Amino acid sequence: MSRLVIIDDEVNLQKSLALFLSERGHEVRTASTVAEGLALARSFLPAVVVLDVRLPDASGLDMLGPLKSMLPQCRVIVITAFHDMETTIQAMRLGAFDYLHKPLDIDELEQCVRRAAHVPELTAAPLAPPPPGDGQPNRLVGNSRAMRQIFKAIGLLSQNLATVLIQGETGTGKEVIARAVHDNSPFGQQPFLTIDCSTLVDNLMESELFGHEKGSFTGAALAKRGRLELAEKGTIFFDEVGELPLHLQAKLLRFLERREFTRVGGVKTLRSQARIIAATNRPLEEMASRGQFRPDLLFRLQVTAIKVPPLRERREDIADLVPFFLGRINREMHTRVVQVEKTAMDLLTASRWPGNVRELLNILTKAALDSRGPVLLADAVKAALSLGQTARAPSLEILSLAEAEKRHLQQVLETTRWNVTAAAQALGVSRPTLRSRLARHGLTRPPSPEAAAQPAK
Repeated sequence: MSRLVIIDDEVNLQKSLALFLSERGHEVRTASTVAEGLALARSFLPAVVVLDVRLPDASGLDMLGPLKSMLPQCRVIVITAFHDMETTIQAMRLGAFDYLHKPLDIDELEQCVRRAAHVPELTAAPLAPPPPGDGQPNRLVGNSRAMRQIFKAIGLLSQNLATVLIQGETGTGKEVIARAVHDNSPFGQQPFLTIDCSTLVDNLMESELFGHEKGSFTGAALAKRGRLELAEKGTIFFDEVGELPLHLQAKLLRFLERREFTRVGGVKTLRSQARIIAATNRPLEEMASRGQFRPDLLFRLQVTAIKVPPLRERREDIADLVPFFLGRINREMHTRVVQVEKTAMDLLTASRWPGNVRELLNILTKAALDSRGPVLLADAVKAALSLGQTARAPSLEILSLAEAEKRHLQQVLETTRWNVTAAAQALGVSRPTLRSRLARHGLTRPPSPEAAAQPAK
């Protein structure tokens, strides 16, 4: 199968490992010192080296640098009877493929050698380096028909200041699109400010948006400018606008109609030329029909609407997203992945991606770190995908967003024994927001066992 060198001064272990690995089809040579090992590696050109740390003439770690310089593609498995943290860290930092402790688990060693000796079938060519200035994280990538239509929409919107509503599942890149609209507009150098409607507490959201005057409420020791003032001629991005409380929906509508607002506790009418871009993963049309979202605000927001399809509906874009994200991962994580194993790309293309583009980036990051070399390996991708599936709720992929939220609320409330204050803190929302969501899903506190046991009158 592959050429292996075992470097260990324990003769009995050396012989038993050589016999075991030879029976598994590998061509094996052995050495007992660093000097012998380097000479053997130079002539034998192994694919894998099993290297002990404590050797008679030097530390095996001292051999890692020269060995990797001489044979860059060689994988080195370090073995040692000493379990200290510093040695482990140093071995991995110097380029070891893996680090195993003695006494060796023979099955673990066999699996490790198999992974190290694996010669991947690569995609056609190494990843092309990104063009100069192409390192920005907010760049949109894709060549599907849906993405080409989005690019056109951004181009048209760059010529005006129309209000925009971006709709799509979580992780599809709605904020990236909003930033692209802003960056390509005549006011791209002006501020781009975000309001996350799902995390801000109700009584603070109004102050964040409109600002407040000194003494307007408890804790308002100084006057504060809101986002509408701070944005100037830039953009305010309302993320998850479907979570905006109804009373603030009315105030946002009034601003969109008149371009005027008043600070909390103030009397002076102020004006703003800021552009409003909103995004949501919720069905605002259905919410409007149920009285949970103002139809007139929806009409105002979707002057221009952009619908972003989930990644599973534009799989052809994965071939462009993978090299783009790997380039970004290499820059940010100091990895050096320049090529992708064909099986790894097949796995990425076939995956369902319930978390969309954001999940793809997370999976690639973990797989790139686990591949420990210039090739993104299928085993690393498979492990990352498996971990992602375990972390997800088993039924989440087939639930509607509304049903998933309802079940999550039920779980939190049951954990807190229906203590609304504790549940609101756990969810990171205010009590009014939590009560609003409970009403929306028809969730009420179940009767206590004592009450349930009482006979009906």
